[in-house]
Parts: sequence; C-alpha cells; structure tokens
Amino acid sequence: MSHWNKSYFYGFDDEYGWGNTTYFSYFSEFNRPWSGLPYLEAFVLIFLFMFSLLGNSFVFYQMMKLRSTRTVTNYLICNLAVADIFFSTGSPLIATARLTGTWVLGSFICKMLVYVLFICAAVMIWTMTIISIDRYICIFKTSVKKVTPKVAMCSIVILWFLAFMAFIPLAMYFNLKRFPFGNTNINICTLMWPNYQTIRVSLIFTVCICIIGFVVPLGILVFNYFRILKKFRKSRNAVTTIATNNTTKSIKSREQRDVRLVKNLILLVVLFLVMWLPIFIVFVLLQAYGMDDEMEVSSQTFIGALCVALGNACVNPFLYGIMNEKVKRGILRSICFRRKKMKISTIDTKTESKLANNGQSMTSST
Repeated sequence: MSHWNKSYFYGFDDEYGWGNTTYFSYFSEFNRPWSGLPYLEAFVLIFLFMFSLLGNSFVFYQMMKLRSTRTVTNYLICNLAVADIFFSTGSPLIATARLTGTWVLGSFICKMLVYVLFICAAVMIWTMTIISIDRYICIFKTSVKKVTPKVAMCSIVILWFLAFMAFIPLAMYFNLKRFPFGNTNINICTLMWPNYQTIRVSLIFTVCICIIGFVVPLGILVFNYFRILKKFRKSRNAVTTIATNNTTKSIKSREQRDVRLVKNLILLVVLFLVMWLPIFIVFVLLQAYGMDDEMEVSSQTFIGALCVALGNACVNPFLYGIMNEKVKRGILRSICFRRKKMKISTIDTKTESKLANNGQSMTSST
C-alpha cells in the first residue's frame, strides 16, 4: 500500500472483493500546503459547534418554558433545535481528526459519526419541510384536518425512526483502515461499499438519498412558500384598497410587517438551497468518482461543504425560533424579568447596607 495524494490511499481490498482500489480519507488530510490550515479548520468547526449549541439550546429552553408557545409549529421548531444540536456535536470530533491528521477516535466513533450526521441532517431537512406543510394548511384551510400536537409528536417520532433505519448502511460500511505513511502507520475513517456484480449499492443509495433528502423537500418548500406568497400578495392588495380611510401610520407599519414576512419566506428557501446543496454535490461526486477510481475531490472540499451545512444549524434558531413572534415575546419577557430581578436585588443590597450603616452610627453615638 502506498500513499497516493493528500486525501486518498491506494490499496488492495480483500474484504468486499474490490481488489486494487482507492480509499477516501473523509476527515483526515495529509501533505498540507500550510501547517496552520488544520488549526483554522478546527477553529471554524468549534465556533460553529458553540454557536449552534448556544442558539438552539436557548430556543429549546424558551419553547419548553412557556406554555403559550406549545403549538404544533413550535413543537416542530423544538425538534429542529434538537436535531441541530446533535448535528453540530460531530464538529469537535472532526476538528480532532483535522488537527491530528489521523483517526484516533476508534472504530465505533468512525462508524457512528457519519451515521448520526446523516440522521440529524435528514431530520433537520424534513422538519423544515413539515413546518412549511403546517403553515400551508393553516393559511389555506384545506380539506385536510389541522395538525394537532399529538399528530406533530407522532410525526416527529416516525421521522426519527425512519432516519435511524435509512442510514444503517453507513454505520455498516464506514470502517477504520490502516496504511503505512513514511516511518509510521496512520488510520483513516473511510467508506467502502460491498461489491455486487449486478447491483451498484453506492449508486442506488446516493440517488435515493439525494431525491428523498434534498430534491423532494426542496420542491415541497418552494411549492408551499410560493403559494403562501401568492395568497399573501392577493390579500395584501385587497387590504390596501380597503385601508384607504386608515391612517398612513397603520398602513406603513403593515407594509413593513408584510415586507419582513416576504423576506423571511424567501430567505428560508434560499438558505436551504445554498447551505445543503454543496454537501449533496460533494457526496454525489465522491460516489461517482469512486466508481471509476478517478478521485479528484479532496477531503478539504468535503469538510468545507460540511461546514456550510453546519451553518444551517446555526441560522435555524434565528429563522424558526427567534423570528417567531411568540418566542420573541417570551425571550423579551424573560430578559425584562431578569433585569427587574437584578434591579430589585441591587436595591435590596443598598437598603441593607444603609440600614447596617445607620445601626453602626446609632451604636457609636450611644
């Protein structure tokens, strides 16, 4: 076995019957052009992890704390926050691999890391999709019955179960491989599919993942939010004709609120497309190149695309949580309550100190 380039090893596979083949390193990279690059990558990964953890934990806490926010949509937002947190927890592990240049976390973490990442990514994507469906049903009041909290909880459980089942192949076929590198041996966490003569497992899996995990959710998001915007535009035109007798102040405030709503809906679709498309493209390229042993994608490209997807876990608390009016009011209420508590506590301490001083002066005068 010999080292081929900075992201691949060339070797002989006697486990799945591929013979001479290439192994993609995924999380490790070698022969770095700049020694400071691993530290920069690790910093970005840890920063995304901390930002996602703080933002999503805060939104989840507010959702659970306030009974008034326990609606169907907000249950889904809670589920999205949980998926975001678990999705970002892989960042410190990936940062470790980028810093060490080898896989030091063992075979179990190698198998579970990508498995958990894909599960959480699927739950995130489909939770955002279900939120758009719920908004569509609420606005259009279709013949479909309104989603109840029990139905929302059942859909969340089913979604997690299906995600756990769908990505079992990743846990099965991600393995630890050891290669000689200079005077030592290094480990890489890599994916090697079984070799069936008639069926290309990697091709079937990749096509299904791309269609079910990206194309279909994107289509549903675009359809739902486009219809909502279309209806919103009609209702807005009707309101502006009726509101000729209203004050200009109320009209301006409504226009600002309407523009903000339009921007939010467009932003949801654009960010979904921009932040999830790169990782799906890279995954498709890795499987396509792997079929011909013509590897061109580096692990740095894979990590970069993954960081873009991690960015979605960071912006979701703002897009779905803090921009939600009820949650925003709850957050402001809790902040104001804490400020009042701080003021009361400072007044009490000042009063106690004054009383103590007065007591000392009285004893000294006597």
